Amino acid sequence: MEIVQAMAGMGLFEGLSERELSQLSRGAGWRTYGPGEFVFHQGEDADSFHVLYAGVLKLFRSTAEGREQTVYLAEDGEPFCLCTLYGARSLPVSALTMAPCRVLVFAWERMEEQLRSSPRVLLNIVRILNTRLMHSYQMIEDLGLRSIHQRVASFLVHSARVRGQDAARVTLSVSRQEVAKILGTTPETVSRVLARLCNDGLIEARGREISILDLPALTETAG
Repeated sequence: MEIVQAMAGMGLFEGLSERELSQLSRGAGWRTYGPGEFVFHQGEDADSFHVLYAGVLKLFRSTAEGREQTVYLAEDGEPFCLCTLYGARSLPVSALTMAPCRVLVFAWERMEEQLRSSPRVLLNIVRILNTRLMHSYQMIEDLGLRSIHQRVASFLVHSARVRGQDAARVTLSVSRQEVAKILGTTPETVSRVLARLCNDGLIEARGREISILDLPALTETAG
């Protein structure tokens, strides 16, 4: 697929003219990854800007002891690690694919030139950053102030609203093991909580397919 055509369908480049898209695409190239491959590692030099065209990947931080905390799940059309545009010398997170992924990679110098000449891209980035900031606030609240039962319910409510106005069905884009890393618990605990939510008549769970039977009650459970 032509890079300009791909960019035209992404929210990050919404409002750009064909000429602006063409100029920006000169500094871009495709990279493809299989499941379980690293796009980059925490601590590496920040010299590129990445946009996920298709697939799912997770951004996470890790410690020397091997502990991980998933920070964000990126899906189709989303830029990731936006800090590379604003002076970050090294990457603060690792990016690992959870499915086959196709990524657009831009030289940061080209993106910087475009940002100077196109306020529209800056506005789009501000909108994306605002969404990520609200996501971070939610994660901090969940990890610090909510029980694991509330965290799982909150995760499902948030997933439903991201996928559509109060969607009745949620398809988890990652395994329960990865959901557990996001919520700061274990896969076994996540499974127990899902089973309890099923017994309470709030959801039905079949693998990664979650049907929400009572969204108001699930929202109340999330606190």
